[in-house]
Amino acid sequence: MSTNWDSIAHDYWGAQPHPLAPSLTQSEFPVAVKLATATKFGGHATPQQAELFWQEFKNLDMSPDQYTQALDTLAPLSFAYHNRPPTMNEIKALGTAKPAEIRKHYTDLPDKDIPTVSAGDMVKAIQTAKPHFHENLGRMPTKLEAAYLVHSGQSAVDYARQLGAASKGAGQDGTQTGTQPNAGGGGPDPSGGQAADQ
Repeated sequence: MSTNWDSIAHDYWGAQPHPLAPSLTQSEFPVAVKLATATKFGGHATPQQAELFWQEFKNLDMSPDQYTQALDTLAPLSFAYHNRPPTMNEIKALGTAKPAEIRKHYTDLPDKDIPTVSAGDMVKAIQTAKPHFHENLGRMPTKLEAAYLVHSGQSAVDYARQLGAASKGAGQDGTQTGTQPNAGGGGPDPSGGQAADQ
């Protein structure tokens, strides 16, 4: 029986520490960099980032293919509702979940800026109000305005018209001659960013 020296040499080389990331073997390094880069959603992962990622990845008990599939499934909803990539805990917990369970998880979480409103209600309110705000005010609704709609139950059409009428009633010196409905105070401007527009 002949010895496969090529296979032995390949296995030996693959088990050696990588010079740029000593905690990773030569065979782990390219996989770790590839997955860490995918997880960044922009930019190439450094060897140090790959090392940190690999420590977390090993705790997931997933294959690289399972991980990338879970990432592809979760990321669109995570970005749409929270403008962030999915966390490692979410990937572990939801990696094999049904689409309805994944959507429920992200929509039920509180909005990061106004936690009294769920992310799902915030995105829905902004999307519903968007055309009416563009028509009456020439801009997107803010998150505070969307939160007001959620809590008050007021029609987005009526609210946008009221705000539009109030802004047209402003005098040349900037003083208001009309009355603007209370949107819950001042706050971050338009919102939703990527989260609401997707």
